[in-house]
Amino acid sequence: MSKPAIRSADVSTSNSSRTFIPCLAPLLSIFFLILVGALAIPRGGAQDRYQDHDHDRDHDRDHDRDRDGFIRVSRDQFDRDFGGGRGGRPSPDAQCELGSVAVGFHVQTGEYFNQAWLDCAPVRPEGWLGDEHRMTNRTGSPGGRPVWDAFCPNGFALRGLRGRTGASIDEAAGVCSPLREIAERRDDPRTAITQPITRPRPGGHPAGTECPRGAVVTGFRSMSGEYMDHLWILCSELHREH
Repeated sequence: MSKPAIRSADVSTSNSSRTFIPCLAPLLSIFFLILVGALAIPRGGAQDRYQDHDHDRDHDRDHDRDRDGFIRVSRDQFDRDFGGGRGGRPSPDAQCELGSVAVGFHVQTGEYFNQAWLDCAPVRPEGWLGDEHRMTNRTGSPGGRPVWDAFCPNGFALRGLRGRTGASIDEAAGVCSPLREIAERRDDPRTAITQPITRPRPGGHPAGTECPRGAVVTGFRSMSGEYMDHLWILCSELHREH
């Protein structure tokens, strides 16, 4: 009686195996298709997205350039009086290279302002400031020890000075605005004031000067004797060319 029971169990197990194999085949096929699809996806997808982002950014800059035209710095300069005394003699001008504008300045002081010079950045045709800053030569009278720095924020250009003057220069701070807003000749461009540079025991009276609309600082001019007596800014217009 036990032998037929054993044969029945064997037959049941064999039938279950034959049923399971056909059910497993579709699952293996689906898994294989998913694996093939994953391998077919091109590598560097993230890199491609970054490249697309860079392309879109370049396209936006090209669009701005086409819409607004190229920005060029005029070769011509004109001065604006910041103030000071009547003594001294003309010193060599401190001038940015052609195509560059001032983005900051430096002053060497003793008891008074002795020398001043500029940090200049090239203007890109589309209206952005380059990263390659260069210092001008110095204007004024040699002397003093400490050197003080005043810088505009990134993307801003120097368009004027504020401070105090009397018989000499007592204090100077830069007036800065975004280059593109200056080129657009806005009446009220965004404005940032640099760190003021002050001589020891300053006096004098409030003073200030700015380039006219559409112009930026590209140089300093001074009269000097034992120290800097008088200071002017040199301005250049920004032209748009289509």
